[in-house]
Amino acid sequence: MFLTLPQLVLYGIIAQFLFLILLCVVLKGRRPLPRLLLAVMLTGMTGTLLEVFLHTTGFVLRYPETAFTGTILGMLQPGAIFLYAQSVMYRDFRLRLRHFAHLLPVLGAAAVFVVGYYRLSTEEQVSVLSDSRYPGVMNSVVLAIALHTIMLAYLAATLKKISRFGVELRQIFSDLDNKELGWLRNLLLAYTTAWALSLVYCLLAHILRVTGSHEWLTIATTGVSIAILLPMSVLAFQQPALFAGIRPASASKDAAPRISTAGQPPEPPTEQIRQLMEEQRPYLHSNLTVDRLARLAGLSPRDLSQFLNQQMGRNFYEFVNGYRIEHARQRLADLTEKATITDIMYESGFNSKSVFNTLFRETTGKTPSQYRRSFRNNG
Repeated sequence: MFLTLPQLVLYGIIAQFLFLILLCVVLKGRRPLPRLLLAVMLTGMTGTLLEVFLHTTGFVLRYPETAFTGTILGMLQPGAIFLYAQSVMYRDFRLRLRHFAHLLPVLGAAAVFVVGYYRLSTEEQVSVLSDSRYPGVMNSVVLAIALHTIMLAYLAATLKKISRFGVELRQIFSDLDNKELGWLRNLLLAYTTAWALSLVYCLLAHILRVTGSHEWLTIATTGVSIAILLPMSVLAFQQPALFAGIRPASASKDAAPRISTAGQPPEPPTEQIRQLMEEQRPYLHSNLTVDRLARLAGLSPRDLSQFLNQQMGRNFYEFVNGYRIEHARQRLADLTEKATITDIMYESGFNSKSVFNTLFRETTGKTPSQYRRSFRNNG
């Protein structure tokens, strides 16, 4: 059996995934759970790629008992992706008994294939495979739709979790570098598109009898692997070391709420916070968190967050970076200021040039360089 170039490349990608799985299992770290879940996720991805490889190379026709094993393994993906994302978001995340419900897709797929394929004779298995127009679904449009729908539903649920997590981060941190999981969101969006296109192709193959060559299917799978799956796997492997996650109750955790006197609700600490920000300028510290600012203000993080959201209409991230932008704006407008824009950015509490430029332009309508130049030209 001779392999084409796309098949050889796909074979190499599968080998790389196996190596990553080994690293996830063997390497030790402070937070092993994310890597173990990543290993399960990679096993599912490897299964999906393996199913395409075995199908397009004709290997399953020679060894029918190997067919659909990749599809079954592939159904480890949805639950593993969903749980992996949560394990990276929250440092105290632990697997509970209820989480094993996410094994139902793989158990259901195994049951379907045992009943519908593995119990058949070898001749009947070969007949099923010969009639197949799309790898991994036993030529059943209902099964194809079910498998794709499960995967797409889990991807959508994971993306929703990531969006909510971004809101939580803005209540806690003033700097979102390495925390927001934007890389995972973007790659999952691309992966969702790939699965949606796979569903369209599958429906065309089953309903309209439109079939493409195995060569093109291999090329498409290889392209998705190189553009989406390998980058996602490498970044996911690094993430636990870059960001330790948050505690789910971080935004509301802390000291008892302030007690009002004479049965009256406490006054909003507007002046107290304004004075703190102007005199001590804690926003100049790039790692400022809601916990630290609350301690400086003598408030609980919950009270501070509620005040910012309800009284000022801003989350913690917006509130602190508003002061940083104002500080940078004043320095850029100073004709005697000799520091570079980059130095001013760091000294104002920013760690990211892209974040600084974006927020500055949203606030002033100009880039930092345009803003500074406008004062120099007028001066």
